[in-house]
Amino acid sequence: MRREAKILKLKSIISLKKSIESFNQVDSDEGRVTWTLMSMQHSLEMLMKCLLLEFGNPNKLFDRDRNRSQSLRKCLGLASINTTIKLTPDEAGIIAAIDEMRDAEQHWHNYVSEGILYHHLRAAVTLIDDLMHRCLRERLADHLPARVLPISTEPLRDLQVLVDSEFSQAQKLLEPGKRTTPEGKARIRTLLALHSHADPDYDFGEKEVEQVAREIKAGKGRSEILPALTGINSVVTGEGLNLNVRISKSQGLEVRYVSDPQQAAGIRKVDLRDHFSISFKDLAEKVGVTTMRLSALKAHVGLDSDPESQHVWYFGKMQHVGYSQKAVKVLQEAMEKSNMANIWEAHNPMWKGSRDNLCTQPGCFTQKNKKKG
Repeated sequence: MRREAKILKLKSIISLKKSIESFNQVDSDEGRVTWTLMSMQHSLEMLMKCLLLEFGNPNKLFDRDRNRSQSLRKCLGLASINTTIKLTPDEAGIIAAIDEMRDAEQHWHNYVSEGILYHHLRAAVTLIDDLMHRCLRERLADHLPARVLPISTEPLRDLQVLVDSEFSQAQKLLEPGKRTTPEGKARIRTLLALHSHADPDYDFGEKEVEQVAREIKAGKGRSEILPALTGINSVVTGEGLNLNVRISKSQGLEVRYVSDPQQAAGIRKVDLRDHFSISFKDLAEKVGVTTMRLSALKAHVGLDSDPESQHVWYFGKMQHVGYSQKAVKVLQEAMEKSNMANIWEAHNPMWKGSRDNLCTQPGCFTQKNKKKG
């Protein structure tokens, strides 16, 4: 293992220990949730960077514009397309949810119930063990005594029951005449953080918190305001010290993202620039094809008609096209299932047939630069 990767792995294990110690502290609850979430988020980030440094391109771990290492969210995207790490959407959702709860707790305030905190901490421990075994052929037990695991005096309840309970508490706190609006909004922040299980790229701000609060006060139900949370479930296996918790996204209600905040019921993309951050050239590099062949591949899968894969910004007469991580996944799967030679033959962006059949996509030849003869 690379020397720097070993350092990052050690930092991950140290932060994991601190998170477990904070969760299990018995003398005082002051700062307990804050330090638990901060330490666990740091442990997951260090492990992600350790694995990307060992099995990925080290140059991609640094943002040249910011002159520092990539954010955790960026690392999740890199890990999801890495052939060794193979981070699944469910696994990315666990990390993203903890990151969102940590962000709200560190930079403002939120309320995380014991049930939700335990669910996510235990799921994170399971995930760290899974990743270490999958990528490094190590077990977390190789680095921790068997007794050092999160424990709880509360029985492990179903995650949907916990979500319903938190929403009901928020409803009560936001009832007219009560001076508990800040406490109600604190619970809403945690509920919005859980949306990362349905979409690891999701981010939210105070506008979304205010909007959900208004919807609750208007008498709307949880499934109407936060439909994405309906499909989130926890899978618990084993017992005692061998207890494993994995949080997964099952088939729930359909979620449609809209640009008009007045139409959204609390869940929407906050910054499209972050979600559709991949350029055409970068997309070709990630997929592993030339820009010419990328145009053919895009036409083959109909990528231009998928609003979750592509977004176009208009600046006067100019336009900029951005692509999401979903676009990378869709194109890679298409290449695995189909022969690229056949795709190129069917969707060759060069002149083919009628002289009027010109490709207008980035990277294609136009009439001016079409060679004669």
